[in-house]
Amino acid sequence: MKQSERLIRWLSILTSLVLLMVVMQGALVTNTGSQDGCGSSWPLCYGQVIPQNAQKQTIIELSHRAVSGLAAILVVIQAIWIWIKFPKVKETKFLAIVSVFFLVLQALLGAGAVIWNQSSLVLALHFGISLISFASVLLITILVFEETWWHKRTIPAIGKGMLVNVVLLCIYSYIVIYSGAFVRHTDSSMGCLDFPLCNGTLIPDLYSRAGIQFIHRLLAGALVVWVFITLVISIVRYKHSPSILIGFLLSLIFILCQAISGILVVLTRMQLTFLLLHSFFITCFFAVLTILLMFVLRRKEKQP
Repeated sequence: MKQSERLIRWLSILTSLVLLMVVMQGALVTNTGSQDGCGSSWPLCYGQVIPQNAQKQTIIELSHRAVSGLAAILVVIQAIWIWIKFPKVKETKFLAIVSVFFLVLQALLGAGAVIWNQSSLVLALHFGISLISFASVLLITILVFEETWWHKRTIPAIGKGMLVNVVLLCIYSYIVIYSGAFVRHTDSSMGCLDFPLCNGTLIPDLYSRAGIQFIHRLLAGALVVWVFITLVISIVRYKHSPSILIGFLLSLIFILCQAISGILVVLTRMQLTFLLLHSFFITCFFAVLTILLMFVLRRKEKQP
């Protein structure tokens, strides 16, 4: 029994890390223009498994596909394993289904982006779907550790107001994430060439690339303020709930790092390092928020 518990913990950690790698490789593909690295061929690359004399963009795209394939195998194994091993755990079946469904959806969107020319509205969904896929696997990992290591479910003692706040915050964060992906897929990252102004003006033409970038800035700024206020409220009202305090402290750290990296993307004229950091920090932020969401949804459960 102990051996199987150890194996499923390591499998869950590995699956989470591989899914994080998939998200970051997807960002690398987008930010290096490697989405056409295999032409319009999928799942093959220019009609071959491994094309000869592959260029850099082709290698990046092929690596992303290979890791995504490994992720698919790991996610399916993890989903089946927890379904069998923890059938009575409340969130198990839902998360198992979600992890597989969104991984498949992510793969289909990626294939569609290669085979057909899709609109920026659809392309922007790809990153958000990748985040949900990663978050669901990470939540499964938390469940596995609760059941096999900590032997205790995290159930914060909070009011309904905080529950509603976390739910709305998750929804709003996803909107902000989508707006950021939309900025990238409409080539609006350099719509504003300076900060905090936008091309020397306070409010640019909203029906332009500068406008798209400006709206994303406003949404992201509101998110930072929201998280900060929630952390202050948590410190005042929920000192007895370390999961809430730590969760929102990490959320604020990640969203501030994400904002700083976004500013540096503009000031360095889209240096790849800061583009990838921008994606990494928002991924971590969203992951922490989803963990908080799972915890607060348990608020009426009795402690085991």
